Amino acid sequence: MTRQRMLPVFWIATVMFFVGLAPQLSADVNAESNENEWVPTNGPYGGDVNTLYATPEGVLFAGTGSAGIFRSTDLGNSWTPANTGLPDFSGDGLYAAVYAQKGDTLYAGSGGLYASTDGGDTWHHVPMFQKRVSVSGVVIIGARIYIGTLGAGVWYSDDDGESWIPMNEGLDNRLIRELSKIRTTLVAGTENGAFRKKANEDVWTPINAGFVKRLTDMEQINRDRIAAGLKPLRRDFLSGLRVDAFTTLENRLYMGIHTGRDDDGLFRSDDEGASWTRITVKEMVHTVEALTAFGTTLYASTFGGGVFRSEDKGDSWTMVNNGLTDLTVSALLAVSEDTVFVGTLDGGIFRTTDGGDSWVEANTGLMNTPVSELAVIEDTIYAGIGHRLVYSVDGGESWQPVKIPPMPIKYHFSALSVSGGKLYIAATKFAPRSQGGVVGGIFRLDAETHSLIELNTDSELYGIECMEIVGLTFYVGTQRRGVFRWTPGLDSWANLGLEGNVVTALSVNGKKIYAGTQRGGIFRLDGVGKPWQFINSTDMTSNFISDFRWIESTLYAATVGKGIFRSTNDGNSWTPLNDGLEDLSVMTIEADDTNAYIGTYYDGVFQWIENRKRWERIGSLRRRTDSLVIHDGSLYAGTVGGGVFKIPIKKKTN
Repeated sequence: MTRQRMLPVFWIATVMFFVGLAPQLSADVNAESNENEWVPTNGPYGGDVNTLYATPEGVLFAGTGSAGIFRSTDLGNSWTPANTGLPDFSGDGLYAAVYAQKGDTLYAGSGGLYASTDGGDTWHHVPMFQKRVSVSGVVIIGARIYIGTLGAGVWYSDDDGESWIPMNEGLDNRLIRELSKIRTTLVAGTENGAFRKKANEDVWTPINAGFVKRLTDMEQINRDRIAAGLKPLRRDFLSGLRVDAFTTLENRLYMGIHTGRDDDGLFRSDDEGASWTRITVKEMVHTVEALTAFGTTLYASTFGGGVFRSEDKGDSWTMVNNGLTDLTVSALLAVSEDTVFVGTLDGGIFRTTDGGDSWVEANTGLMNTPVSELAVIEDTIYAGIGHRLVYSVDGGESWQPVKIPPMPIKYHFSALSVSGGKLYIAATKFAPRSQGGVVGGIFRLDAETHSLIELNTDSELYGIECMEIVGLTFYVGTQRRGVFRWTPGLDSWANLGLEGNVVTALSVNGKKIYAGTQRGGIFRLDGVGKPWQFINSTDMTSNFISDFRWIESTLYAATVGKGIFRSTNDGNSWTPLNDGLEDLSVMTIEADDTNAYIGTYYDGVFQWIENRKRWERIGSLRRRTDSLVIHDGSLYAGTVGGGVFKIPIKKKTN
């Protein structure tokens, strides 16, 4: 059976996948919610980690975007969620982070300001700054607490958070991206640049005024070190660029910049920014994401190039990526001369205990993976997680990585399809023009070695969203480049049209090709060389189509926001099939010969009950479910920020 999935690459708030629908089932079935429950498998562990924090007592906290905050009390050997009292993070795209500690109180930001007096076991809202205020940073200077917000500027409290006073005089913009300190000096990054306020001053003073526009990444490294990202206003030397990170060491400033040209790199200033010296080595070709220091050693992390280390104040750098399998590093934390942690885009956390000479994963318990794709071949389950593919041969008890060919910039895996007993993967690589630009491609899995084999790549395949395989012919939908077709043996892909649309779902039935789009509904091509026809009902117009599935002669279309529709006349007319569904955003479907299951955006997994003509929830899983697959008597669910869950299923006849 050919399976298709799609992963929109540019949308963070809604990552959608193909969905199909249930047939007119031959047997009556009952939902299993009262007899069985979902249980998490052992992973896959990892996911995006964008902040790392260590308390003076050595407790580590990791902030994520889909699973909240994780805590480690054994130097990263294991992680447990620390979210009691925090909002539900299951897919809302809101990052959580522990920012500071004052006495026995920890402060964390997410959709508000939260405090914990029991080491992160429980959290409570801090007055005034609840869900309506997005907190971007917390800084403690003496007895005073400062917070930065996204829209309300900077506030402070002298009574441990009982009352708050704004302090925004001199700030041109109150959208505070980052907040940090240098000794007793407060530093804020806004949409209009960086500002500084010394202890004896009442007014903010702009720093780097005139060439810095946006501060995007700043975190406290220790009392004298900050990491920050900036974007300038002008286009001259150190302008027309984005500064992604800076830190201070022995009164020197270090700054990482990005221009999109060949002059990206790292700069150092010995005169508080009056002049700059380029200290980039040729291997440092990627954007610098973060900087940290401990003692006299500097570390720089990059977007796609991993980690670099300098032991001579930046005069020379050494690439230190041995064992680091995810080279997109967004967070750095040095806890000693030799022990450093990094947070990555989707590989989770890595740790070195030898100053970066070698790295090992430190993800046990870090259940934060966005599992967008699931597929089964015989006894093996495959899961797609952004830039990674993993597999399990023991029902999810353990997961192993699929070997991916070495490449400077990784592909983003957007669709898995099984055809002829083989697994095929569609992927897109987003690279600067100097490194080949955006390239789409098709890979095949070598089942014996669990490694990928490249079949075809093409720069015309800009942002592959979905894939359909019919016989030996591949069809892919792309971001605004249209629909493409390719057969092995041909040199290039054929563009079948529909340019300007984000094609999010495909189905091929005979000579007819059906294309679902992000906002334009459904189109049908009745044969090569003929025009695409718009085939929507009134309710489906301008809707996000997430999947198609044929059940005998009936075509089912799943949508994001309007539920499920079906057509018995090749798409010429459609009727809804939504009884029992409150959440009409359907992500995915799985079906066998007697049961059909769908995963929704936030309302759980449902089973079609044929004798009642309605959908009924199974279990209490409430995470966004982007993929489902049936294997060995269990239904497996791939979730956003929660890894893979499973539940036993069986047929019941009334």
